[in-house]
Amino acid sequence: MEGNTLALLGVSAGEEAVYRATLRTPGIGIAEVAVACGIDRESAGSVLGRLQDLGMVTTADQRTFSGADPVSVVDRLARSRIHGLQGEIRRVASSRHLVESLIADRRTGRRGQVVELQHVEGLDQVASCVDELSFFAREERLTTYPGPILAAEFETVRASDLKYLRRGLRMRTLVHAGALGAPEVGRFASELTERGAQVRGTARPLERMVIFDRRTAMVATDPEDITRGAVIVRQPGLVSPLLALFEYRWARSSGIVDGLPSDTERRVLHTMARVDKDEAGARELGMSLRTYRGHVAALLRRLGTPNRFRAALAARERNWL
Repeated sequence: MEGNTLALLGVSAGEEAVYRATLRTPGIGIAEVAVACGIDRESAGSVLGRLQDLGMVTTADQRTFSGADPVSVVDRLARSRIHGLQGEIRRVASSRHLVESLIADRRTGRRGQVVELQHVEGLDQVASCVDELSFFAREERLTTYPGPILAAEFETVRASDLKYLRRGLRMRTLVHAGALGAPEVGRFASELTERGAQVRGTARPLERMVIFDRRTAMVATDPEDITRGAVIVRQPGLVSPLLALFEYRWARSSGIVDGLPSDTERRVLHTMARVDKDEAGARELGMSLRTYRGHVAALLRRLGTPNRFRAALAARERNWL
C-alpha cells in the first residue's frame, strides 16, 4: 500500500487505498475492493460510501465504482481543507480573550514557549510582521496575491520584497491573473524575476497567505482584504496543509508572468487598440514608423494572431491590456 499522501487533505490511509483501487480498476466491485485493500466487505462498502460523499468515486448502480478525476479530486479536497482552516483561524481570531492571552504570553517572553496563533490588525501591523518574519527567515518565502494589490500596500510590498531578495532570501510568488491586469503589478512581477525571484501566474482562485521557511504562515482573516488583519500560524498541523495548498497551486500555475510584455510592447498594444494608422501610432510613441511596425509585427507573432483586431482581443485575454 502506498503511503498516506492525501493525509494533509483529510483523507485516511484506508480511504486513500480504496480510492487508488478504483483508479486502477474502473468499474471495480465491493468484493474486489475488499480483496485489493485487505479489508472486509462491510468496511469496503463503508469507505466507498464516504468517498462518494467526498466526490472521489462515482457509481451508477452502487455495485461497481470508478475513481473520479484526480486533478478535480485534489483541487476539491484542497479547497475544502483550506476553507475549513480559514474558518478555524477566523474563530480563533474572533476569540478576543484567547488572542489577548496569547499576545500576553508572547510579551512575557517565557522560555521554551511559542505562540502558535497570533492575531494582528491593520495594514501597518501586517506589514511590520511580514518584515519581521522575512528578516528572520533563512531559506524561502512563499507568497500569493489573489487579486489586485491595493495601492496602500503596493510600495510597502515592493520595497520589502526587493530588500530581502538583495539579502539572498529565496522567493516564490504566485499572482492571480486578475492582478496582472494592472501595469504596475506586471512591472513589479518582471522586476522580481530579474532580481532572482520565481514568479508564476494562475487563473485559479487563490488564498491570501505568506509562508516563511515552511514553518510559519500568515493568512488574511478576510481573503478579500489583507488590510483588515491576519493570523500568524506556527502550529505545524495548520502550516502543513497551507504549504501543501501552495505547492499544489504552484505546480498547476501557468506561464502568465513569464510571458508578460515589456513596457514598450505594452505601450504599443495600447496604441494599436486606439489608433488605426501606423503613422499616427509611431508619432504618438515618439518612434520611427519602421520601429513601430517592427514592434507590431513581433506582437502579432507572439500572440499568434493574423491581424491587429485579434491581437487586441488576445492581449485582453492575457490581461496585457
